[in-house]
Amino acid sequence: MAGKKAGRQSIFKQLLALGVVLMLVLMAAFAITNIQMRSLRQKNILALNEQNMAQISDEVDSYRELMTQIATVTAYSPTMYTYFSQNSIERLILTDDINTVFSNTILLEDNIAGICVFDRQMEMIASMGNGAQDEGTPEVVKTRKDQQEYSSLFYLSDSRTPYFAFYFPVFNLNSQVYGEQIGMCVFIMEMGKLEEALRGQQATRHTQLYIVDGMNQVMAVLGGDDMEELEPQLLRTTADYLVESRELPVGGWQLVSRIPRNELYQGADGSLGFYTAAYLLALALLLCMILFCYRRLVLPIRNMDSFVREVQKEPGARMQVGRQDEIGTVELGLNRMLDSIEEKNMQIQEAREKAYQMENAEKQLQILAYRNQINPHFLYNTLDCIRGMALYHEEEEIAEITLALSRLFRFAVKGGNVVKVEEEVCHIQDYAHIIEHRFHGRIQVRTEVAEDVKEKHVIKFLLQPLIENAVFHGLEGKVEGGWVRASIRMEGERKLCCVVEDNGCGIETEKLAALRRGMESRESQNGIGMSNIYQRLKLFYGEEAFFEIESERNAGTKVIIVIPERPEEGMITDV
Repeated sequence: MAGKKAGRQSIFKQLLALGVVLMLVLMAAFAITNIQMRSLRQKNILALNEQNMAQISDEVDSYRELMTQIATVTAYSPTMYTYFSQNSIERLILTDDINTVFSNTILLEDNIAGICVFDRQMEMIASMGNGAQDEGTPEVVKTRKDQQEYSSLFYLSDSRTPYFAFYFPVFNLNSQVYGEQIGMCVFIMEMGKLEEALRGQQATRHTQLYIVDGMNQVMAVLGGDDMEELEPQLLRTTADYLVESRELPVGGWQLVSRIPRNELYQGADGSLGFYTAAYLLALALLLCMILFCYRRLVLPIRNMDSFVREVQKEPGARMQVGRQDEIGTVELGLNRMLDSIEEKNMQIQEAREKAYQMENAEKQLQILAYRNQINPHFLYNTLDCIRGMALYHEEEEIAEITLALSRLFRFAVKGGNVVKVEEEVCHIQDYAHIIEHRFHGRIQVRTEVAEDVKEKHVIKFLLQPLIENAVFHGLEGKVEGGWVRASIRMEGERKLCCVVEDNGCGIETEKLAALRRGMESRESQNGIGMSNIYQRLKLFYGEEAFFEIESERNAGTKVIIVIPERPEEGMITDV
């Protein structure tokens, strides 16, 4: 009996020793997995933070290029460029025109709080907005610069709102001497754009992001305390925060991120309770538990480890989640984390695409600015003079055509891209009047507008280019002439239906198919025809805009446009 008891005790010790070994092995496996998960979590957060900082830097650089383009258009416009070379009496004559240039510039960028213009002796000769009073203008604004620069943060005397200055020197383009400066434009800027660049770029929930100038003054902050100056100790990595910094593409400015260390490893130890329970159960099950742990714990962990190593080669791969326990939660969490990273990458791609569209829009703004350099008052006065002479000589048709042409010019240079339907129809009728006289009544242009849509808003030049296409591509070649009809009516409760149709020569099937493909291609944005209108509709109304072309050879062409009754809030309203 004693021997048997001793044997049972020996087996118990062996089982106990085996249980201890199993526990140690499982603890070692748990420790390794936890370290790997924590390391992967830290690497992902640091990579995401670096990616976000790069995106912020790109947005600041895009904003710098935008301000350079706006400043170039403003400073070298004919009115402003002439203003530098005039004396004080001559400048009085151009005061209203200079104010118009300033107003147009401020409309291009909401964050321009004021504009100050200095001559070559650094005397202020024109200004608008904040800082316009010379006595109250900070000395930082009056500092001479011979190249483009950005100032540090400063405050105006009557406000605690922070600003920074963008210096833009103006040079003599006609001088034989290189770099002869004739003046300087200073743009007083608000911080809104910098704050927008930080929005949504935190790598973790409590990551702190700062944009500071060359003197460590805080220009924009997200997730951190609102302070005037970033103290030196906040720029160093500590036991609580991991600090990274990046030079911005604006002289002296710096981007600083501070990530709490306790958030670098969150989510890496969610399976600790499950493993602890498995260790306690292993002590009771012994050998049976070895097989259980191998199939239910070790293999899934190995699969996750292998998947984590291979997922970099195939970013689109995801784990198959077939369990409802903690392992399945970890797998699901890993899949969600990978989905989040992929979504971030897609957002970055969409942001780049949007930046590309904005760049195209900026180019169109430049072209529009160059077109508007012609003084419209000269055209109006000349056309009025021609009309007066025609009336004096009793040439009423010439007077009518001249009056219609004058109204066309006034509508074309009128500010803004959104007009009432009634205004757009009046513009079409003026154009129709000219066309009917030009073709001696052989081509008729008709308009049909419902009364309940006249006060609605549409984008400018929505239908006139389509009518022009119909006249010159569909009807001009017909000996007997024809007609073009433009109609606007309500489609449902909140939609406008615009139709332009003609009885011209129509479009061949292959050419029509090519035209439809060209409209979808973003490379086809030149000209004033259907492709241009289609792209403008997409920019203004997005996917809510419907555009369709129907045509039959020798029977005519019909263009159908269905849009919301007005551009919704947040959509593009100026292109």
